[in-house]
Amino acid sequence: MEQKHVEIQTDAPCIGIMCIDVATELASHFGKQWHSFIASSYVKHLEAAGAFVVPIWIGRDRSYYEHMMNQLNGILLPGGAVFINDADLIGKPDLTNDCVQSAYHIFDVAEEMNRAGKYFPLWGTCLGFQLMIIRAAKSTKVRTDCENIRRTLPMQLTKDFRQSQMLQQLPQCLADEMGRSPFACHNHKYCITNNELDHFKLSNDWHILATHSDANGKEFINLIEHRQWPMFGCQFHPERAAFEQLYASLDNWKHSHTRVSIELAQSFAHIFVDACRRNLSRFASPEQKSKHLIWNWQPVFSGHLKESKFLQCYLFEKNVDYPKLRES
Repeated sequence: MEQKHVEIQTDAPCIGIMCIDVATELASHFGKQWHSFIASSYVKHLEAAGAFVVPIWIGRDRSYYEHMMNQLNGILLPGGAVFINDADLIGKPDLTNDCVQSAYHIFDVAEEMNRAGKYFPLWGTCLGFQLMIIRAAKSTKVRTDCENIRRTLPMQLTKDFRQSQMLQQLPQCLADEMGRSPFACHNHKYCITNNELDHFKLSNDWHILATHSDANGKEFINLIEHRQWPMFGCQFHPERAAFEQLYASLDNWKHSHTRVSIELAQSFAHIFVDACRRNLSRFASPEQKSKHLIWNWQPVFSGHLKESKFLQCYLFEKNVDYPKLRES
């Protein structure tokens, strides 16, 4: 399968970021009324590449996601700590998973839109990447245990990485640096391997672009894209390099904050935002666009918390909605 060339439709795409079930450390400090959140680093990551950002609520009917995706130019599924299998609850009984079905709805709608010829980009980071592949495989067993990785690593590009939409124009100097610099921020204990991709008959649809191996020698997928549609996934967190420079809590990813590492990590925001520029959806009016933008909410400062992994976060209650338009 080959990806067709699509022309640029807009210079300033509107990209949705799906909320994630609120992190337990955030709820314990800011209050139990908060149901979901978005780490501000994801917002800054996309805005730095030229995008507007819209929060996407979780726990809604499929029709909500269909409606939003016909106005947006793409969606990012972020990372987070939720339960997919009962084993995820061991030691963390407070985990919830409202975002899981929401991610499945988003993946299904994106798949249907692309199959029908309507170009719709989707990006999954860490958990978001795993949820994309789980939905494609129709089984949680496509995900496997790996070393509990909380550090930065370089990235091992595959031999055919240039035969891809994502990396075909990557400057060789950046490709070389990706294999040397520990820029990729990892924070996960599950992974997806080439063997699982083969077992669930996904290799013909998904192209592995980079891998890495854990301390036990298990090679896992680090970067992937769909062979035909603009769907991308990474196991690492590119948004952390520039925008999560922790100081009150232990920064396991401090080596990613160099100029070179930030440039490497931010290149993935430019790749995704460029893909979203090729989608021609629009909000019906500037007023409709305004009411949906993330700027209608203010982030909280969480970087001073000793247990926090985020400097700033947007917190949302369960029944949150976009503000109503003011009558003229």
